[in-house]
Amino acid sequence: MSLGVLPADFAEKLGVDPKTVERWISNATRVPYPRIAYQAARLLDVEVTYLWPDIHGRRTSQVSGDDELTACWPGRSSVPYALWERLLTDAQRRIVIMGDLGLPDLVPHLPDLLARKAGEGVHVRVIVVDPTTTLNGIDGVRAQVAEALYTPLAAHGVAVARYPGHLSTTILLVDDDLIVRTGIDGCPAALAPVVHLRALTNGPLSRVYLTSLDSVTETAIPVTTPLAVAA
Repeated sequence: MSLGVLPADFAEKLGVDPKTVERWISNATRVPYPRIAYQAARLLDVEVTYLWPDIHGRRTSQVSGDDELTACWPGRSSVPYALWERLLTDAQRRIVIMGDLGLPDLVPHLPDLLARKAGEGVHVRVIVVDPTTTLNGIDGVRAQVAEALYTPLAAHGVAVARYPGHLSTTILLVDDDLIVRTGIDGCPAALAPVVHLRALTNGPLSRVYLTSLDSVTETAIPVTTPLAVAA
């Protein structure tokens, strides 16, 4: 392959037959399913349209959940560590953080990174949970820590808002990458599955989560100055 990857090795990473990859290379009219195409583009660190320029124009049926799904992991600890920082660093248009994904533990100097992206013209929004509305003491402490970290960013061009209620779903939206963790009753948040989607306009999965994000955004109360945090 022109990007220096052997077809057999590439096929193994994608979970497809090597002959399938060879057909993609030798026949420009052979295009993989969108889900596989996006996985291939990510492995090669290029845009999907670089590999298949007309992939979006070839669609003849409705978008399905498989088109959106990039990856799913059994808990946050299973997510590739480098993914979080790479997404945020490469953001060009928007970064939205809704709820507590534990990003400060995953991305070094996160506040500085978010402030820098906002300064570069990226729309950065963070929605924190009001500590006084959490369901238990542990969640309350986590909400206080998140609030102390994020609210000062309101002075650096980051749109920070406080949501007066419980959030069972946490969302990270970076450009067209949508990472979602939905709470499961009786399951610690750290063990809840994490799903990575492409935010397609008509995608049945991403549409649900984006609608939720819009609803929470409308309800959240904008922060204009750093809020005091209870001792």
